[in-house]
Amino acid sequence: MSTAPTVATAEAQESGYRRKSSSPRQIPVVGIFKPMDLNHIIKLLEETDKDDLEEKQLKRVKKLVQCYQNGLPLRDLAQIFKILNLCAGKIEKQPRFVESAYDILKLCG
Repeated sequence: MSTAPTVATAEAQESGYRRKSSSPRQIPVVGIFKPMDLNHIIKLLEETDKDDLEEKQLKRVKKLVQCYQNGLPLRDLAQIFKILNLCAGKIEKQPRFVESAYDILKLCG
């Protein structure tokens, strides 16, 4: 039984040497973001004069949360916070927006 390969591996690890593997290195894809029209959601949340508007707004925000469930790009962060603020402003009169605001906060965590 030989300990030479084990010693060589331990020495290589201590010295910071990385052994090259024969297989090609694979880089994981963190997330591929499909574009979502956040300006449309902002405009929809700013509207107040329609009857069935609350349901449309909640549905669109839920779709946003699903789209960004694996993370959100930094370029969309300002618009996401604007949507969060609009949802938070609606909570007092429309308590159903609590869950949507909470879901957006979880995305930012």
